[in-house]
Amino acid sequence: MLASPIRARLSLRLLLVALLAICCSSVVAAQASAAQTSPALRKASKAYKVADRAVVSAAKKTKACERRKGAKSRACAKQRGALQKAGTRLARAQRNLAKLGRRAKTAAATVAAPTITVSGTTLKWNAVGSTNSYVFVTKVLGTADKYSVVSGTSITPPAVPGKTVRYSVRASVNGSAWAKEVSVTYPSTPTTPTEPTTPTNPTTPTNPTTPTTPSVDTKAAPALSTSGNTVRWNKVGDVGTYVFVSKVPGAADQYSAVSGTSTTPAVVPGKTVRYSVRTAVEGSSWAPEVSITYPADSTTPTNPTTPTNPTNPTTPTNPTTPPTSNGSFSMGLVAGSALTYEYDFIKNLGAKTARLEFTIGTSASSMRSTIDLYARNGIRPLLLASFYGRIPSSSEAQNLGTWAKEFGPNGTFWQGKSYPTSVRPTEIEFGNETSYSYQFSDTYGKGGFGQIASYQQRAKDYAVRAKEAAQSIKAANTGIGLIAIGEPSGAGSYWVNNMFAAVPDLGSYVSGWTIHPYGPDWQTRLDQTIQYTEARGSPKLPLYITEWGLATDNGRCLDDNYGYDKCMTYSSAASTLRSTINNMKSRYGSRLREFYLYQAHDQRASGATSGREHYFGALKDNNTAKGDYTNEVKSLLAAN
Repeated sequence: MLASPIRARLSLRLLLVALLAICCSSVVAAQASAAQTSPALRKASKAYKVADRAVVSAAKKTKACERRKGAKSRACAKQRGALQKAGTRLARAQRNLAKLGRRAKTAAATVAAPTITVSGTTLKWNAVGSTNSYVFVTKVLGTADKYSVVSGTSITPPAVPGKTVRYSVRASVNGSAWAKEVSVTYPSTPTTPTEPTTPTNPTTPTNPTTPTTPSVDTKAAPALSTSGNTVRWNKVGDVGTYVFVSKVPGAADQYSAVSGTSTTPAVVPGKTVRYSVRTAVEGSSWAPEVSITYPADSTTPTNPTTPTNPTNPTTPTNPTTPPTSNGSFSMGLVAGSALTYEYDFIKNLGAKTARLEFTIGTSASSMRSTIDLYARNGIRPLLLASFYGRIPSSSEAQNLGTWAKEFGPNGTFWQGKSYPTSVRPTEIEFGNETSYSYQFSDTYGKGGFGQIASYQQRAKDYAVRAKEAAQSIKAANTGIGLIAIGEPSGAGSYWVNNMFAAVPDLGSYVSGWTIHPYGPDWQTRLDQTIQYTEARGSPKLPLYITEWGLATDNGRCLDDNYGYDKCMTYSSAASTLRSTINNMKSRYGSRLREFYLYQAHDQRASGATSGREHYFGALKDNNTAKGDYTNEVKSLLAAN
C-alpha cells in the first residue's frame, strides 16, 4: 500500500489531467462551433435574398406594364398581383430572419463578441474563430430592427438620410455574443458612400440636379415626408422605380410600384395608415415610416364612444364656423423661470415671440419691468398663467382681467410708448399641463387615470375657472383672448368631455386650444384635440403648440427623448425639427397658430448628465451654438 503523501500527489495529478482534458475539449468544441455557421440562418438569409430579388423584379415589371398600358390599366393586374405576393414573402422572410437573429440575445454567450470600428460609413470588425459568417443588425428609429447575414468582416450599409443608425454584429453560431453597438449619423440628404478606399476627384464639376453618377448609393433609404394626404420622398441617384408599402391596421400590407418621388394613397376613413418606400434595387433599405390619420368622414367624429350633444340649446356655437383669425403662423421660444436671465438667450436666437410664465395671482404691476424688457426689444410675450398641481380660485381666474387691461392691445401699459403693435400680447395661456397626471398625487403613475373621479372633477373645475377668466379678460380688453388646454394627455376623451359637461359652450369663450405634442406621435395628439373638442360642439378653434422640443447633446446618449433617437446629433435634430414643423403646417394649415420650441438653452453643460430634461436647448448652457440645430432654429424663427 502506498504511503498517504504519495497517494495524495497522484490524486492531485489525476485531477489536474482531468481538468486540462475538460478545458481543452471545451476550447476545441468552441472552435468547432465557431467554424460552423447555423444552417437555419443560412437558409433564412438565402430565402430573404431570393424574396428581395423577387420584389425588385416584380416592381420593375409592374411599372413597365403601367408605362405601356396606363397606370390604372386592368391589363397590368397580373403584374400587380405578383408584386403583392413578392412583398408579402419578403416581409415574412425578414421576420423569420429576425427571429433567428435575435436568439443570441437570450442565449448564454459562449463565443466572444467582435469589436466594431467605423471608418466613414463602413463598419469593420475582427474575425471570431474560423467563421466567415456573421449576423448583422441595423436599428433605425421608426422601423423594425433589420437582420442580415454577412460574409466577411466589413460592410457599408445603405444610408438612411437624416437618421442616426445603430449597428451590431455577432458570429452566426449559437451562443455567440453581440458586439457593443456603434452608430453612424447620416446627413439629411443622400450622398455618395464615404468608403475611404473610393477616390474622389475634387476638380470634377457636379450637377446636383442630375445625380446620375454610378457612385451614388442607390440602396439608400429615401427620406419620407407627408403633405396633406400626399407622401413625398427625395430622388435617390438615378433610380426611377420605387416600391411603396401601405400598412392599414387589421389588413394585409399593400405593395405598389411608383415612378417619381410622390404618391397620394387612397384614403382609409377612420384609420391611421403607415407608409414606407424603398428603391427598386436589390438590398436597398426601407425608409423610416410616416403615417397619415384619416377622419372617419366629414360628419362623424372618429371616436364612436365620444358622446356628442348637437341639440344642446346651451351651445351657441356652430362647429363649422372657421376661426376669426387671419391665419398667420408664428414660432417662438419657451423661456425658463428666471425671465430676465432668459432674455439674452432668446434675443441671441432672434425670436419675435416668447412664452413667459407668471403665477396666476401675480399683480400686473409686478410684471411691468419684464414685459417692458421683452417688448422694447421686439419680442411679443405669450403670457402663461400657471397654477401647478391645483385649480385656481375664482378670484385668481378673474385676476387675468387685470393682465388684459394693462398688457393687451391698446392696454394702459402701452400709453406713451412707441413700441410697435406687434409686441403686444394677444393671448393668455390658462395653466400648464393641468390635464396631465404627474401634478396630482391621486392620479400620478396609475393606469386609466381619466376614469378617476377626482380627475374628472378637476377637468370640470378647470373649465369653470377658464370661463370666469375668459369673461374677465374680454370685459377688460377685447383684443386679447384666453387659450385653454385641449390635449387629452393620455386620458382619452375624459378631459375634454368633462370640461364640456361643466361648461357646454366652453368653445365660445376660449380663443384656441393648447397642446404639448412631444415625440413622433404629435399628429395623433393634435388630431385627438380636434376630434374630441369638435365632437362636443366647439368651433374649429386655432391650435397653439406651446411646448415641443428635442433633447440632444450631439450624439451622446441620454436617458430618453420622447420616442425620438436618444443619441440624436445636432444635425439630426435640425432635420427633425424642420420636417416636423413643415408637416404640421401642411396638415393643419391656418389652424396652427403658434409653435413654441422648448427651450432657449440647455440647463447643464454638455456631457454633465444623461438626463433628458437638461438638453432641450436651442443653445448650450453657456449661450454658444449647438451647430446645425441652432442654425435651423434661427432660420425657422426668422421665417416665422
